[in-house]
Amino acid sequence: MKRTDLHVTLGKVFRSHWRASTARFAKLGLSSAQPKILHFLSDNAGAMQKEIAESCNIEPATATSVLTGMEQAQLVVRRADEKDRRVVRTYLTEKGQDMLHEICNIFKEIEDDTYLDFTDAEIDQLHQLLERMAINLSKSAYETSI
Repeated sequence: MKRTDLHVTLGKVFRSHWRASTARFAKLGLSSAQPKILHFLSDNAGAMQKEIAESCNIEPATATSVLTGMEQAQLVVRRADEKDRRVVRTYLTEKGQDMLHEICNIFKEIEDDTYLDFTDAEIDQLHQLLERMAINLSKSAYETSI
């Protein structure tokens, strides 16, 4: 492989992973943004909408509409903060936690498919190399100029 082909290979992997996951999420009635939000809320119960949007890399207006849909589907509940009623906090419901479990199962299935015929050592090495690449890029001017 030529060194200049990295973007092509990463693009293929990303597209294949995205297609596999979004197709499975659609069967559960989820949009592509909802799994990210459920994951975020599982570690950040009571997050404000602004925090959710920033951490999930979505626009605040998109977060509003996605969260409204998730609330209607009873995956999340939004409540006013007890100390400051102007602040609205978002929490997973039991149904949202169940859905998160389904999402984790989907990602496990996709990982199993992705790593078919890989040894444990190859998987570990791949993760180490990708982490190094991420660190290298985070140090570069490319990431900071976006």
